[in-house]
Amino acid sequence: MKVYYSMKQMLRSPLKSILFLLLAGVSAFLLALGGSLWEINRAMLEEFEDIFMTVGTVEQKIDHVEVRTYRDAQGGHEYTLAKVRGERIPDTVLDFKGAGYILDARQRPNFGALVDQKAGSMAYEFTVVEATPIESGRADESFPMRAEKVLSGDEFELKAGDIFYICDHDLEEARSLEAGTTYIMMLHYIGWVHGSKVEHIAQEEYVPEFSPMNSVASSQYTLEGERVYDAVAEAEEEHDIDIVTEDFYETERGKRWLEMTKKRDYLFYTVPVMPVDRTELLMPFYWKDAQISKGRDITEEEYAEGKPVCLITEKTALLLQKEVGDKLTLPLYCADYSPMHKEAMWVSSILNAEGKAYPVFDEQAYEIVGIFRTASASTNGYELSDHQVIIPWNAVPENSWADNIAGIGYMTGGNTSFQIPNGTIEDFMAAWEKQGVEGLEIRFYDNGYSHLKNGIESRKLMAVIFLASGGVLAVMILCFFASLFITGQRQRIAVERLLGQTKRQCAVSLLSGFLLLAVLGAGAGSAAGWMATGRAVKATERTTEFDTSFSNAVIAQAEPQETDFLAAGQESGAKVAAAAGAGIFLAAVLIGSGFLRQALGKEPLQLLGELEE
Repeated sequence: MKVYYSMKQMLRSPLKSILFLLLAGVSAFLLALGGSLWEINRAMLEEFEDIFMTVGTVEQKIDHVEVRTYRDAQGGHEYTLAKVRGERIPDTVLDFKGAGYILDARQRPNFGALVDQKAGSMAYEFTVVEATPIESGRADESFPMRAEKVLSGDEFELKAGDIFYICDHDLEEARSLEAGTTYIMMLHYIGWVHGSKVEHIAQEEYVPEFSPMNSVASSQYTLEGERVYDAVAEAEEEHDIDIVTEDFYETERGKRWLEMTKKRDYLFYTVPVMPVDRTELLMPFYWKDAQISKGRDITEEEYAEGKPVCLITEKTALLLQKEVGDKLTLPLYCADYSPMHKEAMWVSSILNAEGKAYPVFDEQAYEIVGIFRTASASTNGYELSDHQVIIPWNAVPENSWADNIAGIGYMTGGNTSFQIPNGTIEDFMAAWEKQGVEGLEIRFYDNGYSHLKNGIESRKLMAVIFLASGGVLAVMILCFFASLFITGQRQRIAVERLLGQTKRQCAVSLLSGFLLLAVLGAGAGSAAGWMATGRAVKATERTTEFDTSFSNAVIAQAEPQETDFLAAGQESGAKVAAAAGAGIFLAAVLIGSGFLRQALGKEPLQLLGELEE
């Protein structure tokens, strides 16, 4: 009955009651909308931290362009423009204060690992042969030679007594060769024969032409990128062709040729093994050009602990007859910091500065946890080898390859990358610019996270404005109407007290109507605020659809349990909306009680006296 009479008393002022109901609903609406938006955006941003990652790549810039001249097959000259990067910049410059790396920036080598199957093409490549010219002359066009002895190479390619052709048209000055002199050389296929000495050969016969290539001068380097002194190569010019004399194989160069002959097949039984701290640091995986088709990825724990696990390509799995769960023994014998060749791993020389083939520096049996395929066949500097093997960086003892570096190269996007926290690109670049290092280009990839975060931050700012507006409005409304409905009812309080009602009964009579209106307004406003939240989020997403196209693609490719953030956020938002309504009700209780305590603290006659005054 008290509630009934309280509401009846308040409805005697219908305009005030309706206004209080509406304003209470508006404040609850703002609080619910702001709180729900805040919670949804917070949940989304938290989930995006797990879905997205920001990767940076480093590439040394082109310093200048040079014009280089080559003789063509017809004896003329060809001119090409060569991009020159200048002095090599080491990856140590990327270790600076303020970088904030999650995964450090470093230039990754490819390790050469010997396997028991031929991983590279053998046709016309790297055949070591002793040969004599058919006649004296210059090798400025296809020049005939007779193979006297094939020291290394498949018999179906070249046999003793066969005639083959060499040409030096890629050199500034072709070599002069003497009939009756025996030369040793390593042959590299460069095309088809041409010139006056092969007029008897029909064009459609496609007879191959070779270029002798250097094979005994070492290309060993230190970790700092310095060339290791090679006494044999320094003692005389790095001949591509050596003359075979009676005691030639007793000389240092002769011994190197024998070593090269014995180890020549290393070049074809080698697969590239890349150590990395996370698969997505390799851009084909980051861009989804490379995807695991069987098994799984290497886990963060396996990367961190350096577990002997690996990923291999489908071609490698077929070549070695391996499946997920099998073991793959990888004897690592050399490291190459040069850009990767897609078809295979070729090093300039497999001989170290001492003239010996690089020894194995680490050998372990790796468990194959995943098999992957590469979708893109384009050459962009980021591609992986057809027989690429991926292992954790920590699986190989640190710098154990220091004495086995067979090639050095510049930092490129394909071999140098790192990870930083999402949304910290500007902080990173500010710290990097303080280093004053020029000549490096750093590119960042975050799949649109920056645009997405900006949109979320904008919505969070909007949520703060709604929350602040709703909170201030709620306090002002409750204070005003509490004063109006409670303090303004002093005559009613005095009369009820004089008629024998207790303070408790007066409190119920005064507060029940006020609180009931507050509950109705807060409930309706909270519900309306929650319903408006979904529409507000969708409207904002439509306005940023173009900017977040990459982000949407990443979200779509994420695991199902990772993409439940919107539903979870909406559920949390509903709780926030309910909390907003409850908060207004609680505030109404506290504020109303405060005003009521002040009014009931005075005696009825004192209240009547104040009214007369």
